[in-house]
Parts: sequence; C-alpha cells; structure tokens
Amino acid sequence: MLKMLDRYLGRGSYYWLKDHIHPDREYTQLTYARMVGDVLTPNTRWLDAGGGHQIFELTAHEMELAMVRRVRLAVCCDRVVDAIAKHRSVRVSVGAVLDHLPFRSRSLDLITLNNVAEHLERPREVLAEFARVLAPGGRVIIHTPNVLSYALRIAEVGRRVLPKSFIMKLIRFMDFREEEDVFPTYYRANTRKDLATAAADAGLSSEKLILVPARPLFYFVAPLCAAELVASRLMLRLGADQLAASVILATFRKPA
Repeated sequence: MLKMLDRYLGRGSYYWLKDHIHPDREYTQLTYARMVGDVLTPNTRWLDAGGGHQIFELTAHEMELAMVRRVRLAVCCDRVVDAIAKHRSVRVSVGAVLDHLPFRSRSLDLITLNNVAEHLERPREVLAEFARVLAPGGRVIIHTPNVLSYALRIAEVGRRVLPKSFIMKLIRFMDFREEEDVFPTYYRANTRKDLATAAADAGLSSEKLILVPARPLFYFVAPLCAAELVASRLMLRLGADQLAASVILATFRKPA
C-alpha cells in the first residue's frame, strides 16, 4: 500500500505529472550526458574530476560504460580515494585534489565536472589547473546547481533552520544518498556570470552556457509537484529562466 501511494502520490508522481504538464522537460543528467557524448572521439583523453564512483547520476550505467569504451583514455580523480576505488565504469583512477592535478600540461582533451563545482572552495584555481592540463582545443563540461533559482534559495533556507539529522533523512529519502556522499557546498561559481568569469580568468572561452529546469524541489508530494511544474513552466515562458531553472550546463574550451 505504501509503495503504491509513493508511486502515484509521492516520489513516483513526478514522472506522470511531468508527462502531462511539461512533457519536453528532461532529466538534466541525460542532457549533460548527451553533451559529453557529442564531443567524444576515439582519440579523446578524458578526465572525470571529483565524480566519486560514477560519471553520471543515472540508475542504468550502460550509457556511461559505452562512452568510456569509446575513448582512448578515461580516468577519474577524487580526493576521496575509497569512492573512486569502487568506480562502476572507469578502471584508471587517481587520488588528487582538483587544484593540483598529477597530469602533464596539455595531456588531456576533456574534463567533466558533474555536481562538483558547487563544492569547490577555490573554483578559479581549479579552472586554471584544468586549463593547464588541457590540450589546445580541449573542453571542460560542467553540470552544477544555479544558486539564483528559487529551488536553491528555498533549500538554503532549509539548511539553515532545520536540524542536520532531519536534513540527512530528507536527502536520503529524496536523493537516495547516504551521509558519506554529502559534502560541504560553497557556491562560489554557481551563477552564469560567476562561472563564466572564473572560466575566462583561467583562459577558457565559453562555448555553451545554459540554464535548464531540474526535478521540482517538492517532487515527492503530488499536489506540490504539480504546482511547481506549472509555475516553473510559466516562468520559463516569461523568460525568468534564472529563477525557474536550477541547473547550469556549461562547456568551456581552451583556445587552439
């Protein structure tokens, strides 16, 4: 009975509500994965930075594994060595902090950063290090929250006023993440302007920088989920994407 309620009135309600209210809305991890897949070649040397034990937050990892097999080199790095040791698709891993990478200059063609930029204390230094290790024409592709969106603003208020134990339970319920997978956030490059400025300071040019709507904040309660879908679709139509869209997707390129 509880599973049935969760499917139709709880967490599962988002999927059928989305199909009726905002059918062209896509899971941002799929959009991000497609952006990455579009630039891969058999000669690509690819670093997934700070991703822990997976590249994309997708339940089925066949797409991820197929991409890894397409390239010349796929390597992951993270300072949490235990996470990369059990990576589900990448076999070459390096324990490192992102502002001091153990790679030669101009030795990589692609760096991906999935829900990591928000955790960086020094994003400008990290992007400068990315620019150092990228070959001319190499790209950085980023998926990160948009701190100016209504969803992030509400979530930040919640973090400040609610007990940590309750927040951890909520994260486990909403995102199926345990406490060891939750890290401090700084949001120092989490607007379009701040991210573009940090990349430009590192010598990277902007190739694509867009805002996309993610899953509603209250997706696990059907009436609230429906209201959010309607409101966010209206905001997007009115051009208020900065408020409605909670994810930044960006591609930056090192000049050839």
